[in-house]
Amino acid sequence: MDDNELKDIVQNQILIPSICKLYKEDFSNIRFDVSERNICARLAHHMENIMREYDAKNRTSFFTSYYADVEYNRMGNGDMKYYEDSLKRPKYMVSDLLIQSRGYEGNLLAVELKKKGSTKEAIDNDIKRLTSLVTPGSLSQLTGCVHDTLLGAFIIYSKDGVDMDIFKFLSEEGKVIPRKYSLRCLFRDYDETMVEAMEICAGTQCRLIDLDEPFVPRWTYKDRDN
Repeated sequence: MDDNELKDIVQNQILIPSICKLYKEDFSNIRFDVSERNICARLAHHMENIMREYDAKNRTSFFTSYYADVEYNRMGNGDMKYYEDSLKRPKYMVSDLLIQSRGYEGNLLAVELKKKGSTKEAIDNDIKRLTSLVTPGSLSQLTGCVHDTLLGAFIIYSKDGVDMDIFKFLSEEGKVIPRKYSLRCLFRDYDETMVEAMEICAGTQCRLIDLDEPFVPRWTYKDRDN
């Protein structure tokens, strides 16, 4: 399996179904403005369950040694975890959520989660950290910092749904490129096996989270900048 196939699995079969599951089962927590830590922990709970279900369904053991960890701040040997900041300095980090092995294998996913209305400074700091985590270590002169994370996801959530930037390092571009996604709530039920994210050009792909009735795929374009 190459990196592109793996990215597709993590994004479309783990991350996005986990967000849909969060809204289906924990919508009241979001609606009543429960803390970000609670929302992140619930997302991690659904994510790890979906990882195990993926392996069982596909008769694989790919995710067996991976965990969805919230606010994990240690390296595999117990040392503090650092990322490389924009000034090329090591900086202590605590990611909101990681899919990681708790060892020395590269992270599959790093998530930063913010509720709608968070400050620009907080958002900018999260985006800079995700960009650094996804950048290959071969492009850095620092050792001991976390790099080579397969995917980064910056998520802004509200009772209306999610706006999300997915960060990937594109070797042909030689840099990390974010892509915008949007998931919007309908109060109908959904079947998470039907969930797929497909980019529309270079813009925002909008997906509807159905919470009350049988799921029917409905795709619409939404320009987040307007």
